[in-house]
Amino acid sequence: MSGLRSTSALLTGTGLCLLMPIAAEGQTSMQELNDLKAQIEQLKAQQQAAMQLVEQQQAQIDNLINQQASMQQDVADVSENVVKRTESGDFLVGDTTVSFGGYIKAQAAFSDNGLSDGKANETVTAGLLRATDDDADNRVSFSARETRLSFGTSTPLGGDTMKTYIETDFYGADDEANEFVSHSYAPRLRHAYLSWGNWLAGQYWSTFMDLKGLGEIDAFSTHTGSIFVRQPQLRYTYPLDWGSLQFAVENPEDGDDDQDTPDMVARVNVDQEWGHVSAATVVRRFSLDDAEDDDSRWGAGYSLTGRFPVFEKDDLMLQANYGNLGRYMALGAYPNAKVEDGQIKMVESWGASAIYRHYWTDTLRSSIAYSATELDSNGTGDDTDSYDSFFLNLMWSPFANTTLSAEYQRYDLDEVDGDTFDLDRVQFSAKYDF
Repeated sequence: MSGLRSTSALLTGTGLCLLMPIAAEGQTSMQELNDLKAQIEQLKAQQQAAMQLVEQQQAQIDNLINQQASMQQDVADVSENVVKRTESGDFLVGDTTVSFGGYIKAQAAFSDNGLSDGKANETVTAGLLRATDDDADNRVSFSARETRLSFGTSTPLGGDTMKTYIETDFYGADDEANEFVSHSYAPRLRHAYLSWGNWLAGQYWSTFMDLKGLGEIDAFSTHTGSIFVRQPQLRYTYPLDWGSLQFAVENPEDGDDDQDTPDMVARVNVDQEWGHVSAATVVRRFSLDDAEDDDSRWGAGYSLTGRFPVFEKDDLMLQANYGNLGRYMALGAYPNAKVEDGQIKMVESWGASAIYRHYWTDTLRSSIAYSATELDSNGTGDDTDSYDSFFLNLMWSPFANTTLSAEYQRYDLDEVDGDTFDLDRVQFSAKYDF
């Protein structure tokens, strides 16, 4: 009996010993499981936080993309509304049309009688012609000084259009010109004016000058019988069904510094299908005011020009001028006035020209031009008595805005004292307008 109890006790103890590790392992597994669950919950929380961060960042990215698209649209709207290109190639900035233009011109001139000033100055004047020498050899000159640059604007303003225009070339101060190393030439103001409606103010061609009477020649100096002046002015143009009337006050100049009255100009233009005719007069007051003498005189000049179509594209240009022309004709070949015994003596001269332009083809044309001028007052000494010119050219425009030219030029000048000067010149040029 006692043996059985011992055996039972032994078995019971043995079972307890065996169950104790199992219980301990069960407690450990439950702890690990709880820890694992906690870690999973933590990972879920971190994942949820990460997803929220990604959503926030995506929202920021979407916002930036929307801002960029809005800015691009704003830039496009500004570009569209502020700067545009017009059909003619100009720029439209707001309401203002801005234009850039000009031309590049390269030329080569071959002259006799030693004509050269070392400055590539292709403008033949009476003074330059007097520097020629019949005993001197021929001269050659290459130049691009006639090249021009221009800038203009046009803006609707006050029920009309305000226009501005500036133009330069490179016939500036000769003391800054050289043909030695750099061939540098100073810019020169040609035009600078504004116009609104029928009014024009600034520097432009004189109202006494008719551009339609000049013709197409390659010489920069123009023909001797023409009116050719640019100067500051205030002009009013009154349009009519058959043409226009023009009135202007312009800068006076007689070679001294005592001008006290502006030059006054009136012009009538007739423009019809049969052609163009224009008549003008300039009234000038000359003053003498120095320490010894005090005098003044009124003078006047008259100009008549015409341009007429002939056959197909051919045209004929005529011009006649008379009076106290002085600096207005032939680039100042004749004096404005003289002073004798303390009094101003008026000087009259006349000039006439004829130019015929013939089109051989649509791209090939020629002009022949003759001008004659003469003193119509009592002159003395080295005063110009007569000054004539002749031109014959061939111009070819193989491409748009391009002109190649070859021209023969002849100048003759006689002085009152009997001295004579002449010049023969052949000039070639290539020009591209832009």
